[in-house]
Amino acid sequence: MQIQDRATHFREKEKNGVVYLQADNIPFPHGFSTRAGGVSRAEHLFSLNLGYGRGDEAGTVDENYRRFLGAVFGKGDLSFCAMAPQVHSARIFYADRGGLYPEGDGFYTDRPDVILTVKVADCLPILLADPEKKRIAALHAGWRGTAAGIALKGVAALVGMGSDPESIVAAIGPSIGVCCYEVDDAFYQAVAHERGEAFAASHIVRRAEPAGSAERLYADLAGMNAALLRQAGVPAEKILLPEHCTACEPERFFSHRASGGRRGTMAAAISL
Repeated sequence: MQIQDRATHFREKEKNGVVYLQADNIPFPHGFSTRAGGVSRAEHLFSLNLGYGRGDEAGTVDENYRRFLGAVFGKGDLSFCAMAPQVHSARIFYADRGGLYPEGDGFYTDRPDVILTVKVADCLPILLADPEKKRIAALHAGWRGTAAGIALKGVAALVGMGSDPESIVAAIGPSIGVCCYEVDDAFYQAVAHERGEAFAASHIVRRAEPAGSAERLYADLAGMNAALLRQAGVPAEKILLPEHCTACEPERFFSHRASGGRRGTMAAAISL
């Protein structure tokens, strides 16, 4: 199901069976993966699982990465990929090489020989790019990282290298939408504590579904991160919001919420 009332500019691409999305506003090679085009055979991982430790052998995941990277970047060499064990933080690293970094949830670089990679399955993949200064960032924004301001830190990292925030473009890829992301009062209070009551009230809504039932809370993670990107100085018109809700389309995307946690993993990757 598409999230309503959000102008989006994502294009679906396919190469050698690998289906991925690209954002019109990102001028550098990049892609947001889907489930299609891999070699995983288990039903809950079928077929382009890019997550280690989800049930696939490591060699199977390696092959999936080779296929995804080959489709997006024209080379399936994992040694160029900067990856990290993700821990739902706001910690990001400058990536001067491919390889495994310490625990964290994002990267930024001005190096042309690195592929920044983050993994998701409902959380937000955010790609940032400065087309003028040729700098990029890739962020994994779960709700904890969102509340801790990982979007702010991603923009600040590029600005720290000399970028003008008004020159930065951002694309938020497929992720769980406000239509499906039910949360509780503790979630609301945690976000309010980190970002303020007004911020929480603006992006966590109450609604009764079906009509007449008790009201429940639903969070708009994409809206939260878009607001933080604007706060950091990125123009609203340069921020692309997700077109698809991963929980609404579990046959197309891996969704932690829709699968009850038994699922594969997608990736977002970008390189200069």
